[in-house]
Amino acid sequence: MKTERDYLIDAAQRNAREAIAQARSTLERSLRELDRYAERFEGAETVHDQAKTMNWLLNELASNILPNLRLDLIASAQAELARAHEVARAANQE
Repeated sequence: MKTERDYLIDAAQRNAREAIAQARSTLERSLRELDRYAERFEGAETVHDQAKTMNWLLNELASNILPNLRLDLIASAQAELARAHEVARAANQE
């Protein structure tokens, strides 16, 4: 029979797995987008066009990739795991 502690640990682990999967998905999409910028850079006809491509890349990195990683979900999952660990540790001391 599962205890409340077991359910707490299961939920924390599930949320952590979901946060990891979400971050991985974001990074995979981001890598595909970075590949497109690399192609644009190589296909640029002038140094000026290459510089513009690099500016677009910087914007992509700052505006889309980092915010979409959902660091808040990762941090929340880590905090839940830490709480679950403390609950489990306290239960073992009883």
